[in-house]
Amino acid sequence: MYLLFDADQTIWDFNETERISLSLLFSSLGLPDTQETKDAYMTGNLWCWDAFEKGIITLEELEEKRMSLFFQNLGRKDLDASRAAEAYATYLSENGILLKGAREMLESLSSYPKALITNGIAKVQRGRLRDTDSEKYFTHIFISQEIGVQKPKKEFFSIVLSTIGKTKDECIVIGDSEKSDIKGAYDSGIRSIYFSPEGKVSDKATWSVSSYEEMVSLIKSLGE
Repeated sequence: MYLLFDADQTIWDFNETERISLSLLFSSLGLPDTQETKDAYMTGNLWCWDAFEKGIITLEELEEKRMSLFFQNLGRKDLDASRAAEAYATYLSENGILLKGAREMLESLSSYPKALITNGIAKVQRGRLRDTDSEKYFTHIFISQEIGVQKPKKEFFSIVLSTIGKTKDECIVIGDSEKSDIKGAYDSGIRSIYFSPEGKVSDKATWSVSSYEEMVSLIKSLGE
């Protein structure tokens, strides 16, 4: 059995990385680190990621576009979106943080071959792999920006299966996003585990779990 793990909020604590990185960005721009400032950023960021997953914009466009929308929401025409995007990517890449229990979970599944499948920005994800010393857990790393197609598109999963030399029946996708991880797996006919610490259940997932312990127990019950 080959395990295909999503990265952010499945293994890495992106929420904490984002919090730290935004604080650094705001400070570098002379902006107050307030909820109002964060909301101005988040509004544009969410729109950009949704547009990216729908194929409306590229990841390269996303980086600068979210900063343009951020500054637009603040009414700040004096700030440089391109420079801010570059600085923010650096902050994100240098502040990799694993979710609590993630390393133990990966160690407990050491006998299973694993690949990382992520839509994240390549330079950010590569930096965080190094920062968290987590690349060693995966036989392959698939980053949408590097392979030219993103989750949930079938092409993404076709490339993954072809590269690792496995059939869809030999794999399980594990992730926290219903619209990219779970939908992508469902559309490609691959079994999936929806990871939701909040206890949510996905209709399109083969299984839903709320903890790493539950995840590991399920996987081991399926054999290797």
